[in-house]
Amino acid sequence: MKQKVWLITGVSKGLGREIAKQVVESGNIVIGTVRTVEDKEAFESDFDAKAHIIDLSKTDRIGLLIEEIIQQYGRIDVLVNNAGYGAFGMIEEFEESEIIRQFNVNFIAVWKLCKTVLPHMREKGEGVIVQISSSLGVLAGAGNGIYASSKFALEGMSEALKKEVEPFGIKVLLIEPGALRTDFLGESIAYARKEISQYEKRITSIRTDTKAFNGKQLGNPVKATKLIIEAVDSNASSFRLPLTSGAIEAINAKIIDLKNCIDLSENAASTVDY
Repeated sequence: MKQKVWLITGVSKGLGREIAKQVVESGNIVIGTVRTVEDKEAFESDFDAKAHIIDLSKTDRIGLLIEEIIQQYGRIDVLVNNAGYGAFGMIEEFEESEIIRQFNVNFIAVWKLCKTVLPHMREKGEGVIVQISSSLGVLAGAGNGIYASSKFALEGMSEALKKEVEPFGIKVLLIEPGALRTDFLGESIAYARKEISQYEKRITSIRTDTKAFNGKQLGNPVKATKLIIEAVDSNASSFRLPLTSGAIEAINAKIIDLKNCIDLSENAASTVDY
């Protein structure tokens, strides 16, 4: 089997690190992205792989990153858009700058990585783009609306991208994990700087809830990674890959909600056609 070149963003911890670990163990080449010199040194000392330092909230360096990798390795066979974080808090609590940063990292950077890698994949007539979304990209809830919005945007882009690049032999995978036992609910969450106490009294405290749940998630990131790699290597025309029973529950809840909407609105909606 031909050795593949994987570019995986956000490999310093969590799911990205586990994906990098298993891909290296499979004998393939991994190039990761991290945010600090310390993370680069730690990653490269633990794995037979290289890491580049880049802050994905500043997308102007993405082109240079891809150019450097292509010059060194000649190709990128698999792009895993894993890096991201969760901006949690009630919608009203956020300032515009906090929302812009969330979308810069979780959506704009992903778009630019896809845009920059695609010409090389098109030229070779093959490639895989793996988009790490979330069950919250299917069904949002109180306190996660801004993060969910960034993942809803990612899902919409990925649905269109799949149809646009299939004719060129390029595969798009949309991964929808539920709660995995990573540090996402620890270091990978940024809460809205403003806190409105009335929400906690009427609904919940997203800050308390997420901190209490950290480290107690049911999802096994090692098993999740194995399924992701199997999906990359498979010739099956899979697109969505939900991971954890919680992700399936979210999808089922969305289906029920949409079905109820159809049942209540179908007759009235059809009258607008004429």
